This record gives sequence, structure tokens and C-alpha cells, in this order.
Amino acid sequence: MAHRKQKLATPVRNPSVRIVRPSGRPFQLRYTCPVEKREVRISTGGRDEQEAIRLRKELEAKLLLGIDTKPGKLRMTGPEMEWSDFREQYRTLHLTSVRESTAADAESRLDIAERIISPKTLGDAADAATLQQLQARLLAGEQSVRKGPRSPHTVKGYMGCILGALNWAYLQNWLPTPPKLRKIKTSKQKTMKGRPVTKVEFQAMLNAVASVVGDDAAESWKYVLRGLWESALRINELMSVSWDKQGAIRPRWQSGSHPILEVPATMQKNNSDEEIPLLPGFEALLLETPPELRTGWAFEPQSLQNKLGRKVRHQRPDSDWVGKVISRIGKEANIVVEPGDKKLGRGVKYASAHDLRRSCCEQLRESGVPPLVICRVMRHSSWETTRKHYAPGDVQKDAIVLRDLLVPKGNKDPDVPRSDT
Repeated sequence: MAHRKQKLATPVRNPSVRIVRPSGRPFQLRYTCPVEKREVRISTGGRDEQEAIRLRKELEAKLLLGIDTKPGKLRMTGPEMEWSDFREQYRTLHLTSVRESTAADAESRLDIAERIISPKTLGDAADAATLQQLQARLLAGEQSVRKGPRSPHTVKGYMGCILGALNWAYLQNWLPTPPKLRKIKTSKQKTMKGRPVTKVEFQAMLNAVASVVGDDAAESWKYVLRGLWESALRINELMSVSWDKQGAIRPRWQSGSHPILEVPATMQKNNSDEEIPLLPGFEALLLETPPELRTGWAFEPQSLQNKLGRKVRHQRPDSDWVGKVISRIGKEANIVVEPGDKKLGRGVKYASAHDLRRSCCEQLRESGVPPLVICRVMRHSSWETTRKHYAPGDVQKDAIVLRDLLVPKGNKDPDVPRSDT
């Protein structure tokens, strides 16, 4: 019986990819699909020769493995990469490794820059003339919430964040040179945006609580204010104080030892676990809670919905909302911690949660607590940080101390106060 010749299947050859250079347009990678028998065209997104060669090799390798045969757009790196691709890469590769608040600030500033200069590629944004124009338009107040000019200090911070992103691109070898910008000159000013609140002003804030949150919720909000006043904690930290929750800030009492406050790494800027002394005033405040109720969160400010006669949707507000309510209380009490500036479109700043942290630090300093101990409580790396941002001190009090130490008693002006009066 005659055997039929078996017809062998024709092997499918791996397609050859070539680079095409259309006039005035990004380079393309083209190949003939062995299955559909048609030409596939993929844009490289730019006109960089070496980048196009790299992308061709990458595509040939994927075709050899039988993947990515559908036409589309390859992600290009380098100055010609699309700005949206850079934003995605920066977000994925870098911003996920920094603190959430830092990432949010970076995203916000890049969004503003994007709306002002509308860059199409990474190279567009890194252009020196474009950066200079961006700085000028930021100063003029473009995309400002207050619809007015920004201060040089604010713009310097914005541009620093944007240059940081572009320098990161340079470190990835996506830019041939670091971004260049003639930075704006700023005068030296106090670092602290606000000031410590006095005891009289703090009492005025307590008196204003009910008018802002309502009588039913007033006591729970006063407890929060007192917590900030006595603890030196930030608002998000105070709202993370718990009696028993893992991963939260927790007070700890041990027999034969002074009480401490455990601060987990997730709540720290330096990303390390830390223990600090529990301030006596804060300890006394915590111990106002009966032992049988010491479970869950230590601070539970009630919803403002009761005051408005609405149904309570969220039993425990987040720290951002609590901070906003405290600022409203500061405004209701008319505690001005920084005057406004009409030229810069900046309004009056009223007492906030962070000003109460400053107040606690100032009380420690006035009580004679050694600087290094204050640094420990504030969780700062140096006294200089504490002094600049929280406890600048009173020049008149320093003058009194110097006068008492250096001026003979008989030569002192009787009208000038002394440190023991």
C-alpha cells in the first residue's frame, strides 16, 4: 500500500523588526505579522536613534517568546518619553518609597506645574527656559487657590520639589544633564509658621469649643485640645494613641519604672521605633479615663453631625478633619498666630493643632527642662531643629537672665524686671 507523503508544516519564522523614520514624526518599529500577514507599526514615542535600537531589540525578544505581538505604543525612556509616562514611573518607582504625606505634596506640586506649562515630554519640563517661566508664573500666583501672588519662600519650596523629580530622572539616565534653574532669592525669615499659644489663649479656645462643635460633643473635643496641649504630639499622632491596639502609639506603665510612650516606626519620620518619657500632664490626662474604659483609641472626638441634626455616618473622624475643626476653634476664639499678607494673598492664620504642640514645647523650655530632654520628647535629631520650629524663646527673658548674671546688683535699673520677680 502506497504511503502518502506527509505534508510538513511550514515553520513560522520570527519576523524581522526594522526602524522607520517618518519625516517630522517619532520613529516607528515595523514588522510583518506571520499569522495575520499584515504590517504592524509601533511608535517609539521619540526620535532618539539609540533608544529606537534598544526598543527594537526588546520587541524582537518579546516576539521570539510569542508575546506582545499586538500593535501599540512602546514606553520610551529618555528626554523624549511622554510626561505622563514619567509621572507614572516617578510615582511607581520613587514616591512609593517615601512617606505618604511627602508623596502627596510631590504629586500636588507636579500637578500644578503640569497645568501651568503643559509639558508633552520629560525633556520639555526639564528645559531651563521652561523652568524659569514656571518659577515666574508661580510667583505671579498662577493656579493659586487664593487667587493671589505667592511668596518667594513658597515658590522656592515648589520649585525644589519639581527639581527633585527631574534630578531623579537624571539619576535614571533619562536626562543627559541635571536640570538648571537660577533659583529665586529669599530673605531669611522665621521657620515657624505660627507660634506657641499662651495659657490665656488656650483657655479662650476651650471656651469656644461648644460654639463650633455643639454642646453634646464639646467635652470630647476639649479632651483632644488638652491632649495636644499636654503631650507635644502632632494631631495625627494624638489620634493614633491607643490603650491596646498593635501598631499604635501606646502609653506603658511598668512597676519600678517611670511611664513611657511607645511610638512605632510607622509614625516616625526616621522610620524607627522609639520610646519617649510620658509627660506628667499627659499622663494625668490619660488617667482621667476609668480603668474599665481603657480599650481602643484614647481620643474619640464626637461627630459634628449631631449639632446639625444629621445622621452620624462616621463614628470616628480622621486626623485631617480633626485638625480642620481645631483650626475653626482657633478662629472662633480669635487667636491670631500669624498676620496675613495682602501683597502675597495670604490670609490671617489662627491657632491650629500644631500651635498647641508648639505650646507644649515652649512650656517645657520655660520650666527649665534641659534642651536635650526636650529634643527627646519632641523626637528631633538636634536642639537646633526644636529651637527653629517650636521654641525660639523670648529675647526679653534671655536679657533678664544675662542682666542678673553680668550686671552688679547696685548698678541695676530698679524699673527693669529681674528673673526672680
